[in-house]
Amino acid sequence: MKQSMARGSLISLSIRMLDLPFRYGFHLLIAASLAVTDTGRFYIVFSFMTALAGFGRLGVDQALTRQLAMDIACDRHETTRVSIWHALRLVLLASSVAALLLAVGASYLASEILNKPDLAFPLILGALTLIPQNVGAVFAGALAGLHRVGFSQAIYSWLWPAIFCLITLPAVITGTLTVNMTLILIAVSFMLAAVTGGLLLWHVLSKQPSTAQPGQSPPALLRPGLSLFTLEINKLLLATAPAIVLGIYATAHDVGLFALAWRIALIVNLLISAVTAMAVPRFAALHAKGDRDGMEQNAAQAIGIVLCIALPITICMLIFPQTLLSLFGEGYGDGATILRILAIGQIAAVCFTALPELLGMTSHMGELSRLNAVTVTVMLVGLAILVPLDSARGAALAIALAVLLNGAIATWQVQRLLGVRPHQRLWHTIGCRLLRSKTDAMVSAQDAHRVNRDRDMP
Repeated sequence: MKQSMARGSLISLSIRMLDLPFRYGFHLLIAASLAVTDTGRFYIVFSFMTALAGFGRLGVDQALTRQLAMDIACDRHETTRVSIWHALRLVLLASSVAALLLAVGASYLASEILNKPDLAFPLILGALTLIPQNVGAVFAGALAGLHRVGFSQAIYSWLWPAIFCLITLPAVITGTLTVNMTLILIAVSFMLAAVTGGLLLWHVLSKQPSTAQPGQSPPALLRPGLSLFTLEINKLLLATAPAIVLGIYATAHDVGLFALAWRIALIVNLLISAVTAMAVPRFAALHAKGDRDGMEQNAAQAIGIVLCIALPITICMLIFPQTLLSLFGEGYGDGATILRILAIGQIAAVCFTALPELLGMTSHMGELSRLNAVTVTVMLVGLAILVPLDSARGAALAIALAVLLNGAIATWQVQRLLGVRPHQRLWHTIGCRLLRSKTDAMVSAQDAHRVNRDRDMP
């Protein structure tokens, strides 16, 4: 397992690279088909429905991944199907409640909080996406726990935007795409992705023996799910809160500029997520076996892999931000400073890849909850102070500070609680390889010199 981490991460990254053309094709179609202001309106709604979707999952999909990974590592296959059905019931109930709340409160939210009454109907349409999105997430979480990471990543990330791009092309070509039509097509895309996830999970389970006993009670998923949900809340709020706060205090134009810059910066997050998805079930399995050295090695490899790939991307964001933004259409280049600030925050995120998840997969739920509570508080306070002062640039700065704080605290907690020092392991590995390369070069030079000397001797 230690030795296969690098290979597995590269496979996961290769699969996740499908996310780039499809996910960013999704954003490109929206930015190119809608004006900056309509793009801002869309992303306000998209942020609300993404945030509420998280509350419809309550971290149960992640708890399911952890449970299945530990059961397989310890050869406990009897609760697999029971756990999956239990997770599905919990998520269906929570998602239905979240969808109902968004639909019923759409008019008040649009008129009284956002001061944009025209967003009431789009918010209702956004509620339609919650249930299929979260059912697909349960299937993806189960596939990850069963070590079918490629299938899991497809359902979690790239399949639904791929379907969206395919079914939206006619409207884009004819110039008839609207905010409402976009939301309806997203709901259809999530539904088709969920059906695909269910079929893939059925295929995987059909190859495993069913040993569950009648009336067997499922393992607890809600309580660990709620603890892991604090990690998801952190990610959800990082992705959605800035657009929501900007929607309250700023114009839709500013929301559009920030939303596109943030989506470009999140390319780095795709790399982090791909490697983390491979690392998470490994962390759970290694913890179940008490293998601290394996956890340290896997964590160090995760950071090193993402660092090597992400640095060139973030450097491009820092040097050519206006060029990158202008590719999406006229007027977006004004967000160059926003993109630079966000790119700096993403560099910090890369340096702490998978460390918060390591806490969650090793049963340190309380520490993970406190870590995310501090991060969310810092981010929300930062948004409340900086957005009124400097609009979208203030939102970008608040995000960058929150990401840096989250990673620094996670690193300290991992070292203190687990004795795992992935950065020290990574730098030691790099140093040893550089020293070995230097030594090999010196030996080669000495051999060449000896050959030349022997040749010159009479």
